[in-house]
Amino acid sequence: MLLQKIRDHAQGWFSYIIIGLLIIPFAVWGINYYFEGGGPMDAAVVGNGKITVQEFQRAYQQQRQRMQAMLGNNMDPSLLEGPRLKQDVLRQLVDERILDEIARDQGFRIGDQQLHDAILGLPVFQQSGGFDKALYERLLRNQGFTATAFEEGLRQSLATQQLRDGVVDSTLITAAEQDQIVALLKQQRELQYLVLPLEKYVAQSTVDDAAIRDYFEANKSRFVNPEQAQLQFVELKLSQIAEGITLSEADLKASYEEQIAKYGRPEERQASHILVKLAPNAGEADVEQARAKAQQMVESIRSGAKSFEQLLNEVKADGSGQVEGGELGTVGKGMFDDPALENALFALKQPGDISEVVRMPAGFHLIRLDAISPAQTKPFEDVRDAVAKELRQQQAESRFYEITQNLANLAYEHPDSLELPAKSLGVAIQESDWFSRNGGEGIAANPKVLESAFGEDVLKRGLNSEPIELEHGHVAVIRSKGHRDATPRSLEEAREEIGKLLRETKAREALAKDIETMKSRAVQGIHLQTLANEFGATFKDAGLIGRDTPAVDRALLDVTFRLPQPESGKVALGSTALANGDQALLEVVRVVPGQKDALSADERKALAQQLAQQIGRKQFGGLLDSVRTKIKVVTHADRL
Repeated sequence: MLLQKIRDHAQGWFSYIIIGLLIIPFAVWGINYYFEGGGPMDAAVVGNGKITVQEFQRAYQQQRQRMQAMLGNNMDPSLLEGPRLKQDVLRQLVDERILDEIARDQGFRIGDQQLHDAILGLPVFQQSGGFDKALYERLLRNQGFTATAFEEGLRQSLATQQLRDGVVDSTLITAAEQDQIVALLKQQRELQYLVLPLEKYVAQSTVDDAAIRDYFEANKSRFVNPEQAQLQFVELKLSQIAEGITLSEADLKASYEEQIAKYGRPEERQASHILVKLAPNAGEADVEQARAKAQQMVESIRSGAKSFEQLLNEVKADGSGQVEGGELGTVGKGMFDDPALENALFALKQPGDISEVVRMPAGFHLIRLDAISPAQTKPFEDVRDAVAKELRQQQAESRFYEITQNLANLAYEHPDSLELPAKSLGVAIQESDWFSRNGGEGIAANPKVLESAFGEDVLKRGLNSEPIELEHGHVAVIRSKGHRDATPRSLEEAREEIGKLLRETKAREALAKDIETMKSRAVQGIHLQTLANEFGATFKDAGLIGRDTPAVDRALLDVTFRLPQPESGKVALGSTALANGDQALLEVVRVVPGQKDALSADERKALAQQLAQQIGRKQFGGLLDSVRTKIKVVTHADRL
């Protein structure tokens, strides 16, 4: 039973690596509802469509994995287990479905070339500086996708992104609106202020023993020495295992030969194409019409009536949407799910050759071979270090898994000591400092260690723990060395803390009272300089300041620019607490609007773009909300 847990755990480590590679935009993975078979229950109904429980569970698990990969041990486990995450994921799926409807209604479509370029550009599928088809297929397979399903999902995601960009990027900001924003952003205010230090009031505050005793009696539950634990532990690190592995030259060359394809680049071809499009539901007559049009193009090239380049220019100028063309970029074997285009391209002999008509799901293609990049293989000497690093890592991971299993067995079979596990690993038994349930230093800062240290087996039964994964490639086995129960603190132990607390409370009350007194007198026209001298405060005339003046405390800036513009012959008064507990009283004497030329041309342009995007996103949100109210959406929270 224990060994099975360890095996499961080890598999989790390796899957964690894969998860870290799969941080792809959520919309890409979330739009695959029309690839799933109908399940017995639906998570939601959106208009005439459904979001299956299977689809929701896939999206939910992917989001959980993504959050775990990004946040690691710093993540609050409740974020993954509570209903909030499930609700957010379902809302995202509903919104994506609504966006699909809007995009289709507005006629947004993604061509094969756009899809092809988008896939090649996704960083998650990049390896050794370029697109890796084997990696692409492996990652999709691990996530339960076929290439066709993923590509169609990405096509729809790109269409909704076009819709989003169309709304956001089309928002305009007028020159008058820019001037108003500049006048606010670059506004300056003349500021004078004084600061009363808390420290002065604390020094003047006194607290008698009776007050301390009364506070202690009324708040005994607050004064407790926390429960504490101390651990013994042994640890195993993958990096240390890797450092100890020696590789022979024969091992390195054998590994190189086994993976020689990885260190080479197969033949690739650059091509251009012309596509006569077909609708997904095209009838037989439409198919034949498109085929004839494509065949006519081929014949015009063969006869010399037109060149491929002339036809390509005509296609680019065509506004009917029935044809498209351009560069296909670099194409390698196995890149497309349907091999017809690839077969036709690699059958061409030399640059400039034109293929026959090629039928693909999107329509009929004409392909011109533009260039050939011959296959290349890097010699062993050039990649020796990379081969060694990978082979050493592979062997280390295998040994790490085996040693972890053995460590688990020893810790379980000899639960009263860490001596045998330590001897097996060839390491010393280490000790932690004392720590509470809130954590401590070193190993005691790890949440998994804390949970185990105060758990039933380690704390109550005095057993060794199972191997605890501190991070990828780093495990530890712990046992209790000592334990201290929570104990009430005596009055004498708490006296200093209570005295400090009561003095600060009295000081803050006296400080706040003096600030209100000073504010009342400032309203009557008494200058802040005079008040500062009288109350022992520090006075400062900051002059004209902007919203980001670094010499002025941020809390003062926030209040300064929230105050109303002072009336003629008067000042605007405000007060605020500073981060260190000091209190400030401030006056705004006058306000100077920002001038049109306060920003350079480039700064105005950047500001306009930023404002347009903010307004555009708000408008897009409004569009989504308005459509959402018109579409019947039913969610089933009890099925999530």
